[in-house]
Amino acid sequence: MSIFVTKKIRMKIRPIIACCFCLIALVIIGNAQYRELPTIEGKEINIADCGAIGDGKTLNTTAIQLALDKAKGGGKVLIPKGIYLTGPLTIGSKTTLVIAKDAVLRLTNDIVNYPISDKKAYANFISVYDASDIKITGEGTIDGQGDIWWEQYRAKKLSLRRPQMLYINNVLRIEIAGVTFLNPPNTHISLKNTKNVYIHHITIQAPATSSNTDGINISTQYCTIEHCNINTGDDNIAINFGNKSKESEFECMDIVVKDCHFGFGHGLSIGSYTSGGLKHLAVSNCSFEGTTSAIRIKTARGRGGIVEDLSYQDITIKDSKYPIFISEYYPKEPKTPQEDTTTLLSSERIPSYRNILIKNVVVENGQDAIKVHGLPESPITNLQFINVEVHASNGVQIYNAKQVSFTNCHINNDKGERLTTFQAEVSGIQ
Repeated sequence: MSIFVTKKIRMKIRPIIACCFCLIALVIIGNAQYRELPTIEGKEINIADCGAIGDGKTLNTTAIQLALDKAKGGGKVLIPKGIYLTGPLTIGSKTTLVIAKDAVLRLTNDIVNYPISDKKAYANFISVYDASDIKITGEGTIDGQGDIWWEQYRAKKLSLRRPQMLYINNVLRIEIAGVTFLNPPNTHISLKNTKNVYIHHITIQAPATSSNTDGINISTQYCTIEHCNINTGDDNIAINFGNKSKESEFECMDIVVKDCHFGFGHGLSIGSYTSGGLKHLAVSNCSFEGTTSAIRIKTARGRGGIVEDLSYQDITIKDSKYPIFISEYYPKEPKTPQEDTTTLLSSERIPSYRNILIKNVVVENGQDAIKVHGLPESPITNLQFINVEVHASNGVQIYNAKQVSFTNCHINNDKGERLTTFQAEVSGIQ
């Protein structure tokens, strides 16, 4: 009998021990930071010396590109005070681009004569690809003049994808600091297949009504984003990863977001493509005010993958419709979890979320307190809420989830049930 009891107790405490180890690991992740800075040496080139004129009228594409080409391999390009109208530009390896105080690098809004990169898209404003050691810095502004692009897009007059403001692909070591990014035709900053990224002290600004103006779209490894202020018409930050290479188990890993303020926008999102895999994300000391969502994970069958070891700590969320929204359905959940009767023949690209810590979070004036919508065949596993206080209209929904725990949490909802569950293991809240 004593042997039987010992085995029984062991079976009960095993998942508790596993959760404790996961919690310790997530706390360590939350204190991590990744900074391998670019190494760049060389002479400074003033674009004015290459013929650029900062009158806001002259098209300076040729002059600015000439300066960037001269700096490739080791050099600094200076954008001095003035407004410099330009078309698409490309930055090469070992180049620093400095946008001085009171300098504006402005994209032309001449859509009729705008260059096309391929059959599907207009050329991006600034492109960096197949390069290493890049720095974009200064107290100036990069202005995309997106208004006319948004109007044309909403009127369905554009057959090609609009330009992204800063497009970075296959780059090793990049730092972006100090600059204000304003009104892009499409996404502000897009990073793909990139390692060792440091983004800090930047401002990203576009109207809440602007179309697809994501702040930072990232598919990276070893990335730190800190001290940024982001207001957009779409995701403030989107971690999107659907192109995993055969050499890497996780397309995205070791990402830190800290000390940032998010205004209007759709929040800090993971997905909707997650098939490439994400491991180790730490978000801390951030505030969200007026975002549609804040802590958001979204994907769906057919585009999902492993998302694990996430930490969200010391966060305030105010006036958000969906402050904490974790879903394996996108773009829309079934009205009730019972309505999902899907029978799958294959497990390929099925979402899998596990080991998520949400700690020291305060939510004020939310609509839905917490929404957790897992799939019947792939429940969200080991989701821990510690010291979370929520004031919202509606209560907590947890569907298809295992090992969900609430410790020292207070849920204050104005109407309906405090907690609604379906096929969920939940402790610490009634």
